[in-house]
Amino acid sequence: MADRGMKERKLLALMVNDMGIVDIEETEMAGMESEVQGLSDEELDRMLTSRLDLPYPVDAEVLDRALARVQEPERNSRHGDFTGAPDMSHEPRPEERES
Repeated sequence: MADRGMKERKLLALMVNDMGIVDIEETEMAGMESEVQGLSDEELDRMLTSRLDLPYPVDAEVLDRALARVQEPERNSRHGDFTGAPDMSHEPRPEERES
């Protein structure tokens, strides 16, 4: 079962994706994180199920599977900004390498 931290990160990812933001400043992300952290457990679950088009209340396994498909934005380690692109300030992982 997903813990609260994971649910918060996934909701943030959904919010960023919904807004169509490619690059987001650290201050903007911190504000959004603060809002999400202020939600009660029930509000957090309701928002997630709504954004994932799932009925509330939802079975924990169904929610876990849906959350696993949500891609979280990568963090640029040099600037601290969040981007939709992979962080390439390191050696590429095998899946990031071109064949």
